[in-house]
Formats: sequence, structure tokens, C-alpha cells
Amino acid sequence: MAEQDQKREAILEAALKRFKRFGLAKTTMDEIAKDLEISKGSLYYYFSDKERIYVAVVERIVSGSFKDISSFLETAVSVSEVLDRYLSVKERILLEYHFLFGIHMWVSDKPSSLMRQIGEMVHQSEICFISSWIRKGIKLGEVSEKHDPAYTADLLVQVLFGFWINWCKWQAADFDLQNADNIKEFMNRERSVLTIFFNGLR
Repeated sequence: MAEQDQKREAILEAALKRFKRFGLAKTTMDEIAKDLEISKGSLYYYFSDKERIYVAVVERIVSGSFKDISSFLETAVSVSEVLDRYLSVKERILLEYHFLFGIHMWVSDKPSSLMRQIGEMVHQSEICFISSWIRKGIKLGEVSEKHDPAYTADLLVQVLFGFWINWCKWQAADFDLQNADNIKEFMNRERSVLTIFFNGLR
């Protein structure tokens, strides 16, 4: 089982390098198999198509990021400290993996079930983390106990979804995904909203 996990990880690493260099649309299963020096049949044993590899790559990045900030949350001494870490992790994702979040892969009249799967995974991961963040705030005396963590987290995630819509709109208006200043401006707007939201929870 460990060997299978290692091979799966190797596939995801190879695919990520391909996606970064050539983009999702120009990457093929043949090329990923060639990079790994394995047969295409071996590749299909782990993933039935390129879209499933893409989903697995995104899931790995997102789950690893939430694991990072959740671990940080345990020892954090203030809500604002968690805010800084949360936004720095999200900014790093956008800077390092912007090529995985192009508008053409996320916006369509009928998004694929796998795209919806990623959206739901991110949605639930954010609710879980923000619920813990609010509970931490209550424990620290920075958030009022009258706020239900799960309900409040769900509200906040819905607000943050609006930023994802803006992200797509910015791209549609020729937003440069590789421009660090553009991404920083995007994150500064999210910081303002989160600050206002958590101040309202005091």
C-alpha cells in the first residue's frame, strides 16, 4: 500500500510540473507517463483521466494548506495572529499555483462533477477551519459566546465565495495571475472583510 501511495504521489508531482509549465489544456496523459518513464497503462491504473489527476493535485494542495493553518491555530495567541497566517497561506497558494485556478477551468454553464467536487471540498474545509478559529476566539475571549461557530463560519464562507467570483471577474478582465502586486491587492481586500467580520463578533 505504501508503494502505491508513493507512485500516486510521484504522478501528482509530475503532473503539477507539467501543469505549471504548459497548463492543463496542453498537458496529456502520454506526456505525464513519459516524464515518469512508465507505461500509459500504469498511469491509468491510478487515474482514469487527466481531469482526475488535476482534482487530486488541487485536493493535495488545499488539504496540506488547511493542515498547516489548523496546526498553527492550536498555539495561536490571538484571532489577528490566525488571520495573518490564514491570509499568508492563501496568498502563497495563489502565487505558487495560480496556473491551477484559471477562470476557464472553473466557470462554465455546466461545471463538471469533478469541478463541483473540488468546490465542495474547499467549502467544507474552510467551514471546518473557520469554525475552529471562532471557537479559539471564544476561548481567548475575543469572540462573544453568543455566536454559534458552525453557523457563523458558514456565513463567512459564503461571503468569501464572493471573492472567488471577483477572482474570476478579474481574470476575465485580463487580470495577470502572475503579478504579485495584483494578488496582494486581492488579498488585502479579503483582509479588510475578515477584519470587519471578526470585529463584529467581539
